[in-house]
Amino acid sequence: MPNISAMTAKAHKIKESLDELLLRGSVLDSGEHRVAATLYLTIAEQFAATLHLIEGGFSSHASAMVRSMLEGHANLLNLIKDSAFVDQIRYDNARADIVLFTEYAADSEMQQDPDAQRKLAEWKAQADPIKVELEGKGYGKLDVYQRFKKANILSTYVAYRVFCSFSHNQLTTLLARHAGKFELRYHAEAPKELIVGLLDIAVRILCQSVVTASRYTNLTEAELKEVLDAADAADAAWSEVQVWGE
Repeated sequence: MPNISAMTAKAHKIKESLDELLLRGSVLDSGEHRVAATLYLTIAEQFAATLHLIEGGFSSHASAMVRSMLEGHANLLNLIKDSAFVDQIRYDNARADIVLFTEYAADSEMQQDPDAQRKLAEWKAQADPIKVELEGKGYGKLDVYQRFKKANILSTYVAYRVFCSFSHNQLTTLLARHAGKFELRYHAEAPKELIVGLLDIAVRILCQSVVTASRYTNLTEAELKEVLDAADAADAAWSEVQVWGE
């Protein structure tokens, strides 16, 4: 069987070493740099959440975190490749806000609350011109497949779709998670092969994301080499703990 405990222990050490480096840097002063930094920080937090779910006995739900890590990684890579991609992110945000505020305002309970209606209308009015402006520049809905393709990580798209099935509670996943031979399972662990796959992908996303930090922080080339070496060492160390025989 895979050595899950050794893998999670090594995963914690990898994150700690990468965190130590990032704490020495400061984010560069521009909107796209700050957005890139927030994307990395969220990826790192989702990595930690993945470990907590696995160690806390909820490994069958950790795939939702890794799915979000993949999405964030695609956006991060697109942003550091082209700073104008921040406008795609702004468009996505405005479009989502408009849908949310419109549907929320249409809720029967909200319609009885004039103050809430005014606030929702105010928020929608702030998002509307952003969406209109960016649509005028050619921005529109960009699906996940195109984001992954644009970021040159299309090879991870299949894994992303598999993790989506866990996040969206598809019937196949529900049965795999809970259906036993004679009774339903509750608080059951995911198959160890799946846990190994989740940890492997999560670690690689984290390492591949952190090496982008020189594009949006003041970390020096020497410090960047440090993290690149750490990532290479992490890959080597990571491979060592993926053993069978626990």
